[in-house]
Amino acid sequence: MNIFDCLDELQAELFEKSYEEIEAKYYELCSTQVEGNEAERIHNINLDTFQMQVKSSLQEAVCIVNEQSAKAIYFEYDMDNDWESTFLICDGYSSLFEEDDDWASDWIEEIEGPSNKEFAQVYKENRFDATEKARVITLFLIVRTLVAFGTVAKSMKLNVPLCIGFHDQDPIMRIKE
Repeated sequence: MNIFDCLDELQAELFEKSYEEIEAKYYELCSTQVEGNEAERIHNINLDTFQMQVKSSLQEAVCIVNEQSAKAIYFEYDMDNDWESTFLICDGYSSLFEEDDDWASDWIEEIEGPSNKEFAQVYKENRFDATEKARVITLFLIVRTLVAFGTVAKSMKLNVPLCIGFHDQDPIMRIKE
């Protein structure tokens, strides 16, 4: 399994399926591909505080977008550094079909987002893609992050493209175009 092929598939699913369906699919994948209780462990990590912090930072980002007529918001998290995250307010934007995410590295403002030390701990135990087990676990952690973020975004009125990705992810994922 190539994690980046899975991310391409996941991007399509973000536009076609509910967050509940996506999370259930990858929970099942992790449950069947990884021995032990890793899927349950990841599934049981409470994301309420993370989501509250995402919402607060996203509201701040939307205010900046409106004040500065920015074109997009990019939420980036760093798996190698306690899942720390940043909201980047971008002055440019290219759609998914243009296959050019250079706009995301040219931001005009940034807002600190939350971290997720529990996700980071699970990730550190397995790493990105050293083994098949690690790939499946990483994918499920990414999905849970996407679902948490997307659920918050869905609850808000947004008039700007919204993207998410881990540090150095290419291409980044579109939640809203």
